[in-house]
Amino acid sequence: MRIKMIISFILSLMFMGFFIWGLSNWSYVYMLFTALISAAFLYNAMRLLGKLHPSKEKLIIKIFLWITFAFYLFFLFQLTFNVLRGDSVFIFSNKDLMNAYLRNRINFIPFKSIIEPFTDNYSWSYIIVNIFGNIAALAPMGFFLPMLFRPARKLLPFTIIVALVVVFIEFTQFLFTVGSVDIDDLILNVAGAVILFLILKIPFVKSVIDKLFPLSEQ
Repeated sequence: MRIKMIISFILSLMFMGFFIWGLSNWSYVYMLFTALISAAFLYNAMRLLGKLHPSKEKLIIKIFLWITFAFYLFFLFQLTFNVLRGDSVFIFSNKDLMNAYLRNRINFIPFKSIIEPFTDNYSWSYIIVNIFGNIAALAPMGFFLPMLFRPARKLLPFTIIVALVVVFIEFTQFLFTVGSVDIDDLILNVAGAVILFLILKIPFVKSVIDKLFPLSEQ
């Protein structure tokens, strides 16, 4: 068991290395793939470690969740702000830049950016990245927040927390002229997180999650 645990740790670190190496080179799909494999091997290693130390199993699982949550936030940060792949400029440093951003990269009309790609015959790659990608980007919050924070185990507090996170992201994007500020991003991001939150509340799914991640608080 110890040998399997050590091998799983090594493989997890190896794929994490691939992820870090690909930050400025690989597509986000490949980065996500390596991140998921790294997390799977880490989970296996931590469960084996928990079996070796049964009295500390719940603590070990909690540590695993915090590690993967931090890893997810790092990936989300890179995905959202494109730090290693583009230049960011403080919006108030250039009046022309600010005017251009306000004119072309801000939308406060609900569902405009969601409906437009379908009515104006946008490519499917654009629809997948900009619509379904926004749904998926914050969906993991539906898993991590209820697992790690007791107040987020109820729908209303959870939704408010996710909405505040998205508002912070959108405001920061505005400050550093990265991406765009779009009310539809808020709608899609929150929707993705709430959908997963509700799926994980289904009794059968919840029982599976409880077996995979046995925490004393639950």
